[in-house]
Amino acid sequence: MITLRIHPAGAALALLLISGSVQQPGVVDGVVTAPGFPATGAVVYLMRQGESGLAATTSEAALIDQANLRFVPRVLAIPPGTTVDFRNSDPMMHNVFSPAFSGDPFDLGTYPRTEHRSHSFDRTGVYVILCHVHPEMAAYVVVVETPHTAVVDENGRFRLDGVPPGRYLLRVWHRRIPRFEQAVIVPPDGLHRLEVDLGTAGRRGESRP
Repeated sequence: MITLRIHPAGAALALLLISGSVQQPGVVDGVVTAPGFPATGAVVYLMRQGESGLAATTSEAALIDQANLRFVPRVLAIPPGTTVDFRNSDPMMHNVFSPAFSGDPFDLGTYPRTEHRSHSFDRTGVYVILCHVHPEMAAYVVVVETPHTAVVDENGRFRLDGVPPGRYLLRVWHRRIPRFEQAVIVPPDGLHRLEVDLGTAGRRGESRP
């Protein structure tokens, strides 16, 4: 007689598979509208209800370029601990710094074309990125404790992939509004065609994560 031994963890997984209760991550997508201005550059992110943050780790560096006297992209959403490379692709000197009101000020100095400098963003918050040489240049690095983030495109659309089913707070940061927040329930097949109206934000707090 052959005896089959199953580890308790394997048995539990088998029961979940049989019962159909193993739920795969889905997609959350939709459109963001704003009162009187484009929602382009808004940051949409999900926080699981009842938790201060979701595990968000990254081993890849992000990039902000300086090209045609602009920071590209202008808005970057990342988890804490991400290193951002600031590259100079213009034929003139550029500088990269974040002022004291951002909460964690830094200055990477001034450097020429083809060079780059890096900074690791370890704290959550919104960082304003400026250039001492060209004061008209500005960018925003939004650091949030969740892997489920997206920057709204020029058509007001966003898409979050790999979202497990559950109850979340959907939050939106935009530099021109107070923080927007609404409760959402993500079903097993995802949440599609979500409409987010920033005009209903009211005064729910400062414009920060």
